[in-house]
Amino acid sequence: MLRSSSRPTRSFPRTALAAVALLLVGSLLGAALAQNVVISPRSIVVNPVPGFELDVWVDRDPSGRDTPAYEIGEAMRVSVRSSVDAYVYLFSLSADGEVVQVLPNRYDASSTDPFVAAGTTRTFPPAGARYQYNIAPPRGLAKVIAVASRRPLDTSTLAAFRSEADFASSNLGEAGFASALRIIVTPLPQNDWVSATALYYVGSRPSQGAYGTLSVTSQPSGAAVYVDGAFAGYTPLAYGLRPGNYDVEVISEGRSQTERVQIRPDRTTEFAATFRPTVRTGSVRFTSEPSGADVYVDGAFVGTTPMSPIVLDVGGHRAEFRRDGYDVYRQDFEVRANQETRVSASLRAQAGTLVLTANVGGARVFLDGREVGVVPSGTGRLTLRDLAPGTFEVTLVAPGYRTLVETVRVTAGRTTEVTLRQTRF
Repeated sequence: MLRSSSRPTRSFPRTALAAVALLLVGSLLGAALAQNVVISPRSIVVNPVPGFELDVWVDRDPSGRDTPAYEIGEAMRVSVRSSVDAYVYLFSLSADGEVVQVLPNRYDASSTDPFVAAGTTRTFPPAGARYQYNIAPPRGLAKVIAVASRRPLDTSTLAAFRSEADFASSNLGEAGFASALRIIVTPLPQNDWVSATALYYVGSRPSQGAYGTLSVTSQPSGAAVYVDGAFAGYTPLAYGLRPGNYDVEVISEGRSQTERVQIRPDRTTEFAATFRPTVRTGSVRFTSEPSGADVYVDGAFVGTTPMSPIVLDVGGHRAEFRRDGYDVYRQDFEVRANQETRVSASLRAQAGTLVLTANVGGARVFLDGREVGVVPSGTGRLTLRDLAPGTFEVTLVAPGYRTLVETVRVTAGRTTEVTLRQTRF
């Protein structure tokens, strides 16, 4: 238990708030959980999906991971830091269950406002304060609990000010504190709050620690963890437990792994779960008009139309149809589990070019009976572009010259050159 001492000496209240405890009874029974809140033996109340980081520690353990010991009468300082702007509430929970609210309090003017700026470390008592926190009985394991919220909280059900008392307090005990805090945070959005706990011993450190740590990882991460059937959080997870044997279940996408683990005092027990990816597939049938197109899926060749259905992983893919003389056809498609998807391509033939070289300038040129131009004088070259692939009848007509008729073939995507010579009558 912490006690504030200065000139004159002032102590934290140790009188029970029976009214607070009575008011909580009905609320605890009827509380409906709007979000996933976890009560941890080590950390009291935990948000399994925190939206920001919160650290709390005592001066003999800046890491916040150990459990230092303080003798009765020794001074202790408590520090807290939030990764975002937040309202932070600090509570001291003694071994006998008495709760004292350290922040905010009425004793120190700098501690009346619970707001903590992002990335700022606040320490209590602050530097230069005319008072200090001294360790008071009872002996045993004590906790400093920090709760941070993006919005102000009403913590009067956790600890309340009595008349002229400088520090709010209650005798809820650990279980009552956890239940009351759970009710307070339940209406908040899941990423708007987080809690953290620092442990310390009043008196000598016992030969056997009160807690061990269960460390659970999974591949992939984000798996749900249950300890003896109770939800504990999502991987990666470090969860404080009292020494003993526990059944740990890790669940990911409907698959689970279970292991019986032993938690030892002051040690970390690791459980790594690996889930092989579940591959879901569907079939795809590719067709094209005309057929004979090479099909590529996500850049890899899979066959030539017509072809039998192939099996692909569920999800989005891209197909390409390629055939000489035709434009490449691309199409995105979706494969659904245990279903056949049809992907069809209507290929567009590439245009060809025909270059005619004639000996009579001014000769009229007909293509399949349709006039398409005149042979230029000088160069004698007429270029006809964007022709559909195929066979054409080319006719040249010029005064004083015999009409010339010749068949030519135009190839898709290529230039066909033909030389034509007309003779005089």
